[in-house]
Amino acid sequence: MLKDEQAVSLLRRAETVLQQQLPILRGHLAKAEHRSGALWELLVIDEASRLGQIDYEPHDAGRSPDLQLHLPNSRSIWLEATFLYQSFWEQERVSNELIRWIYGEAVRHGIDCPKIEYRLDGDPNNLDGPKRNLPALHEIKRCMKEAGLLKWFKSIQSQPLEQHNFAPSQYSLTLYYRPHAVGRYVSGGGLVQETPKTITRHAVYIKMREKAKQCKVVGGPNLILIGSDQSSAVSSLASPGLPTFQKAVMAAFAAESSLSAVIIVQIGTPSAGVFERPARRARAELFVNPYAASPLTQQETDLFRTMNFNRWRYTYPLDKWEHQDNDPHRSITGTLTYKMRDEKMELEIPANIVVQALAGQTTLAKAFSLKEDDPVVQALRSGWLIESCSMKESDVEAAESTKVILRMTPPLPSMYWPEKRKN
Repeated sequence: MLKDEQAVSLLRRAETVLQQQLPILRGHLAKAEHRSGALWELLVIDEASRLGQIDYEPHDAGRSPDLQLHLPNSRSIWLEATFLYQSFWEQERVSNELIRWIYGEAVRHGIDCPKIEYRLDGDPNNLDGPKRNLPALHEIKRCMKEAGLLKWFKSIQSQPLEQHNFAPSQYSLTLYYRPHAVGRYVSGGGLVQETPKTITRHAVYIKMREKAKQCKVVGGPNLILIGSDQSSAVSSLASPGLPTFQKAVMAAFAAESSLSAVIIVQIGTPSAGVFERPARRARAELFVNPYAASPLTQQETDLFRTMNFNRWRYTYPLDKWEHQDNDPHRSITGTLTYKMRDEKMELEIPANIVVQALAGQTTLAKAFSLKEDDPVVQALRSGWLIESCSMKESDVEAAESTKVILRMTPPLPSMYWPEKRKN
């Protein structure tokens, strides 16, 4: 969701606003299984503090809403932040590791990976969604061998021009060997697991009913803020005939008059144009409860609609388990940009990339995947001169690190060894 460097800044800002340390949130940030939820709560604190004064857990911590917002010239409203993880995240983790291991074995057996297609389709009759039946994470190798995967590879080796299928009955896995398939990439997929068949099993409905109990403890107007960058339960896309999160919201409202309103925030990558760089964005939608015992006023509703959850630049979702390589999640880097003016170039380079390049750990071309015909690469390799150099402060919210700004000009023509003109 956010880089570690961003999380540090966000936590400091929240503790400054609340004028207290947040030991529980600090502890949750240090654990993968709670990290995204803690970040979402900090994002809500940051945004709510722009609307008015807030108190953190002022009443029966853990059994009542997280925040009490005191609006200027108005009353107080309770706020509760909650994050939705994937309902079947453990199966998703096993799925990824299983497919990675299978293609690794294919390489070891000398089989062209793009010729193998996979499907991971769970039980379509499961009311919570087609949950996959897969081996335990630590038993993938043993279970696949027992299911006959290695024999399947050997049959491909002996008859490489024939089609071969592998579908162990005990697992939600099917492999297809297409002898005439061409390409550079592997293909495959599976049914989306988090697609409940009834509203009462929808993650949004369940979470709202759960949070209604906390709102009953304190009474009065309240707002639940449900966010996610992982769960398909808050996706605007839903299969025909299956409950949407909008219907889940209204069903929860009908069941719980203690709820005043809810904001659903989906963080994801919207579709971008051909020449646009895709960026993860938050899409928020506010719903008011027509059956609320303590409804929000129109003025309060309009105010909450001004909440902006796109102040921070989001990265990819954080898994609920730790990885061996955590470097991609640590520091912000930002973008490499340049502007041309009067045949001169102004080049902005993230300072940490400059340091890594000086240490021989990387190059600009490698760090930003620049091609040979890129104007920056051509300028640097043509010996452009640096006229001046300055620094630009970092913007942690935008995930932009401190920048080194180089103002460059083409090299002067040589007087000693002038370039010979081409006929």
